[in-house]
Amino acid sequence: MQNNIIKKIHFIGVKGVGMSALAKIAKEIGYEVSGSDVLESFVTDDILSKAGIVVNEFNPNNLQNKPDLVVVSAAFDKDNVEVKEAKKKHLEIKTYSETLAIFSREHQLIAVAGIHGKTTTAAMIAYVLTKANLDPSFLIGAGNIQSLGSNAHYGKGEYFVVEADEYKKSSEDSISKFLDLNPQIEIITSIEMDHPDMFKMEEDVYNTFYKFACKIPRKGFIVLCTDYQKAKKIERNLADRNFETYGFEGTPKWKITEFVEDENETSFFLLNKEDKIGPFKMLVPGVGNVLNATATIITCLKLGLDEKLIKKHLFLFSGVKRRFEKIGHEGNITIIDDYAHHPRAVSLTLEALRKKFPKSKIWCIFQAHTYSRTKELLKDFALSFKNADKVFITDIYGSSREQEQIITGQDLADAIKVNHRSVRYIHDWDKIIEEIIDSASTETVVVTMGAGDIYKIADKILARLKND
Repeated sequence: MQNNIIKKIHFIGVKGVGMSALAKIAKEIGYEVSGSDVLESFVTDDILSKAGIVVNEFNPNNLQNKPDLVVVSAAFDKDNVEVKEAKKKHLEIKTYSETLAIFSREHQLIAVAGIHGKTTTAAMIAYVLTKANLDPSFLIGAGNIQSLGSNAHYGKGEYFVVEADEYKKSSEDSISKFLDLNPQIEIITSIEMDHPDMFKMEEDVYNTFYKFACKIPRKGFIVLCTDYQKAKKIERNLADRNFETYGFEGTPKWKITEFVEDENETSFFLLNKEDKIGPFKMLVPGVGNVLNATATIITCLKLGLDEKLIKKHLFLFSGVKRRFEKIGHEGNITIIDDYAHHPRAVSLTLEALRKKFPKSKIWCIFQAHTYSRTKELLKDFALSFKNADKVFITDIYGSSREQEQIITGQDLADAIKVNHRSVRYIHDWDKIIEEIIDSASTETVVVTMGAGDIYKIADKILARLKND
């Protein structure tokens, strides 16, 4: 796909975090970019607006100018009116991951994958490489990365950092998106059960990540967190690849040690054979971010960056939108928003909040994401909220791909109640807001949590607090 052949690209479902980033990359490369989606507000609206990408509502007329390429989000299928029109006009159609593979093929591709932590780890790596004046390209599936000023950039440097997604590439093709990529460097942050609509058991997740690891050339390397049993299995079964293992547990090549966290910062050292390096200090909190930072440190050291430079910019890294994001503070209430939607991520986020705000009440508003995940991981969710003083469960955010509501928010609340004394299912967001405003009499942290649209309630709470 060259500029002299492809001039105009149209993105169907352009508001998705990955699709918006891909559209921005296309614009920076020099393509004429158009996009369509639903008109309701979304976290990528500002990114698209600043990039000069106009978003139109789905309509077959959006394809009247016959774009040279149509890129379709995995969130939309053959029933979408524009997909139908593109096929009717015999336009070239590609998926998100196929297009990303084309855009990145001339670079040294650094692909960051994992059930947890891939977004923040990719952002950290891109940030440190940027601060090292290497001008990397990067594409990260988030609404924005404050430290980078965007979720995507097409740089002049040799490296291209991407968040590599294990989910299926389209409704018609269940192959994982990241298997379309051809990385020279991989980071695998975590492997465990998720996406039960795609993977029937954890071994299926392992098999997909194993195929991903096999794509690394023998001169490349894989940075692998071995705190997960399935990650250890990949290392055992791929003896002819170069691994840089890390973690808190066991005997990885890079062992995290002397981890200390308080209200102000997080600090840790790394042991590599007989060498002890550090301390590495960060403003972003939590065990998860220590793991993310460790993968970043290893990757950047392997690329020849100076340890002092890495330390400096890890400390300055300010995080990713919807990852432990402070929305605001009013009176005695602090509002945080987080993307956590898997039991382990929920647990780690609440643990980090407890350490960050040791004197405050922690109230969690949780919106489970997809019926299939909620049902499959219900027992784990039931144990994930121990660091919250109060839990509000909303309706489950069902995927457009799910045909049946097989579990409810009330079911989830009932499961959590077995282990938690203050849990309520509340359908009406306004009632949740009223209770928070009426009941939060002491210092309270309210965290909105989930991968759906729960972040919208955080803004509503803050607006009410300011108006009252």
